[in-house]
Amino acid sequence: MSYDYDDYDRPERPRRRRRRRGPRDARGVALLVLGQLEEEDAFLQPALQSAASRAGLDPRDRGLALELVMGVERWRLRLDHALAPHVRRGLDETEPTARRVLRIAAYQLLFLDRIPARAAVHSAVELARASMGERTAGFVNGVLRGLTRGEAIMPAGDDAPAISIRTSTPEWLVERWLAAGGPQFAVDMAQAHNRPAPLTIRAAGDAPDRDALAERLRAEGASVHPTRFAPDGLHIEHHPAPFEGAAFRTGWWQAQDEASQLVVRLLDPRPGEQIWDACAAPGGKTRYISRLMGDDGAVLATDIHPDKASRLERALRHRPVVEVRRHDAADGAPDAARFDRVLLDAPCTALGIMRRHPEIKWRRGPADIEQRVALQRGLLDAAADAVKPGGALVYSVCSDTPEEGPEQVAAFVARHPDFALEPPASDPTLPLEADGTLRLDPHRHGADGFFAARLRRKD
Repeated sequence: MSYDYDDYDRPERPRRRRRRRGPRDARGVALLVLGQLEEEDAFLQPALQSAASRAGLDPRDRGLALELVMGVERWRLRLDHALAPHVRRGLDETEPTARRVLRIAAYQLLFLDRIPARAAVHSAVELARASMGERTAGFVNGVLRGLTRGEAIMPAGDDAPAISIRTSTPEWLVERWLAAGGPQFAVDMAQAHNRPAPLTIRAAGDAPDRDALAERLRAEGASVHPTRFAPDGLHIEHHPAPFEGAAFRTGWWQAQDEASQLVVRLLDPRPGEQIWDACAAPGGKTRYISRLMGDDGAVLATDIHPDKASRLERALRHRPVVEVRRHDAADGAPDAARFDRVLLDAPCTALGIMRRHPEIKWRRGPADIEQRVALQRGLLDAAADAVKPGGALVYSVCSDTPEEGPEQVAAFVARHPDFALEPPASDPTLPLEADGTLRLDPHRHGADGFFAARLRRKD
């Protein structure tokens, strides 16, 4: 049986107007943040952090809110497929807030065994009642009762529409993966991007090395293990409160995915060199570069956005080798300077980090790839002019599309015959491809999806 608002057309009881308060529980925060993601194009992590802080959620409720928002964003398409038979008019015609309440409940019913079905339905009805009134509460109750009575049947087959619904991945992305490697490759890619990413960190500040950091974290009650490739990285499997521990408060570690760490290893910064980090915000790679250089040399970190540049300057103010400027890298290096090494971590579609930012897959389309490729082309040409003869240029993107990665670099080399791909002579930390480029993806490496290449300018 399907339900619609018309099934609940009882007149609403008049209510006295009162000032609406913000949410005070995990599900209310999740509903608020999901609305911000859809209607304001907000970013999940900062939006959730802000809403959870305003609501005063304790760590347990913060964890539930994060689980609900991440789960709904990851599995939105599959949740909608399960709900659709029980909504007469169709989910597309359902009021957006009611649709989000249904998704939150459906995620609990279909994916969270630890939450009883009765509790999931009851909390959704109460959330709908508080947000939109009695009529919507009755509608939500009817739809979810129907969902609990029937089995959510997923489409079978190896075609793009079926894989898209089963893995909750936009169909255009599935079609690309099918063309690149067939059905199993497409499923593996989609599933890897739907798995939660670990908290990956690296030694920073006064931490002598990874082993010393690991020992200190274990003393705080954490379970950790080394990253597979990056020599300074750790995965935190469990920690009572990682961002409240003494190791973090004293600056002994920084959160940074293994892929980002490996990009800096590919750059291979050396003490005494002049280095330009052209699109530096939020600054994780800049910090790592300065750590590897020690106190000898100079790093210029630039970003086009004023707010990002200001935050970057505040974050790096204690790094003596780092200078931060607001600057558009498309205009070339500031003051027409030349550098021993240039890192261009270029703006991209970010399709390689969907496991951390699932909202990205619902905001991207083929046209975004074309737009980013054009932007990257201009930035690459500008960065090339800033490299000294004999110097190195590292180009990287957190995307796994061929257009933004290997095809972009091949086109660059064709335009700039004075540059050539230069794989590191011998570095066991880098899982390089046969052509010397770095291509990482979650299902093969357990890291974010990244592409990077090092190019040497001929003397």
